[in-house]
Amino acid sequence: MRDRVNKKPQYKFKFDWRMSLFTLVFLPLLISLGFLQLQREQQKIAAENVYEQRQLAPVVDVATIDWNTNDLNWVYVRASGHFNNERQLLLDNRINKSVVGYEVLTPFHTNHGTLLINRGWIPQGASRNVLPTVDISEDVMIITGHIYVPDGSLMVLGEEESDSNSWPKVVQKVDFQYIKDVIGGDIRPHLIRLDEKSAGVLQTNWSAINMRPEVHLAYAVQWFIMALVLTVLYLLFSFKKTET
Repeated sequence: MRDRVNKKPQYKFKFDWRMSLFTLVFLPLLISLGFLQLQREQQKIAAENVYEQRQLAPVVDVATIDWNTNDLNWVYVRASGHFNNERQLLLDNRINKSVVGYEVLTPFHTNHGTLLINRGWIPQGASRNVLPTVDISEDVMIITGHIYVPDGSLMVLGEEESDSNSWPKVVQKVDFQYIKDVIGGDIRPHLIRLDEKSAGVLQTNWSAINMRPEVHLAYAVQWFIMALVLTVLYLLFSFKKTET
């Protein structure tokens, strides 16, 4: 009887094909999602470093910009030309200090092509049916700002306005093919966000990146914890106590 009391419990692995299949499918997925978030964290850190370096760099004239290069994000540029007051766009669902509004995108014609300028944020107003006034002088002026290259696709909440005679147009994303179709001309492929002291600027609320690196790290930890939990559950359900 004493031997029976002191005897350690025995466990035996019992194969369950459904549980095994589930674990085989989702465990690699969870781990890969964790490493993907770690990769995104490093990308955001690198983007922050580039942003900080280029804030200190001297201004570059747009006439010298090679628009075919991939290394243009946050380059500080200067351009001379005039705004197109008749062909402006309102980028929808832009939030500033918990207030919904638009970012105003205005073509800026230069001797070296047309630039699409993000002049800044304005509030939506009392009704979406009445668009805010975005008029600007078409006199020749000098503007300064940073080239902005988005690091991902924006969530689209609706289709673009189709009425070609209605201006300004409300758009849900910056689609350069659509913009070329409705505005025309030789439009350069990236936005320029005006700096706060530039001619033509509205209210700036720019951020270097749309998500902090720490957020991606937190997501990675969550995915790895889920992978660990799945592994533990698989082992708990697979090893059964045997009767001796």
